[in-house]
Amino acid sequence: MLLIAHRGASGYAPENTLAAFRLALEMGAKAVELDVHQARDGELVVIHDEDLRRTGRRKGRIRDLSWAELSSVDVGGDRIPLLEEVMDLIQGRAELHLELKRGSRYYQGIEARILALLMRREALDTTLISSFDHQALFVVRELEPKARLAYLRGFTRLGVALKEAAELGAESINLSLRQAKPAVIRECRKRGFKTLVYTVNKPRDFERMARLGVDGVFTNFPDLESPRV
Repeated sequence: MLLIAHRGASGYAPENTLAAFRLALEMGAKAVELDVHQARDGELVVIHDEDLRRTGRRKGRIRDLSWAELSSVDVGGDRIPLLEEVMDLIQGRAELHLELKRGSRYYQGIEARILALLMRREALDTTLISSFDHQALFVVRELEPKARLAYLRGFTRLGVALKEAAELGAESINLSLRQAKPAVIRECRKRGFKTLVYTVNKPRDFERMARLGVDGVFTNFPDLESPRV
């Protein structure tokens, strides 16, 4: 079962920062998850929320601020990194799980920008793109048939999720811990999808996911040991 460092080693360092990603690698993470938004000037930035209130403790939406403005914001003693900066750190060392927070209906051209970066860096094969904005995933698929996609289920009914994931050619369905029930895992597996579960931070939940046979879990603690089952 693959352990995916959720926003880096976010249980130990400020989430989605270079410090968190660096620590995840030091802990032996083979896969790293992050969230991508687009700044006013088109730069791809790594941050979970669409505004700065929680992590930056100030007002301002990501889409309304330039990279120069965002780079000066303190996020727990670190700063908001560019997607390319994180890739400089992890490429060749860990698989990238990239969550596209919102598509081009909100961030004009973001899907094309992400794909252009991945292709320029020859990272298409080692990056799994996911989103709750399922329309954005369809845009990604239309732009690049070879892109690797993961379907974030959210509140979508399972039958609809399975249908859309198949239409997308997604390789996995990403489920919340609450959604990861035996029948759901079986149905996803029956349809040929891998299952990745978020966010698994307690050993007992980790052990339960291992027993269910899920393919991977997102965790804030990349040093969480795999139990023997």
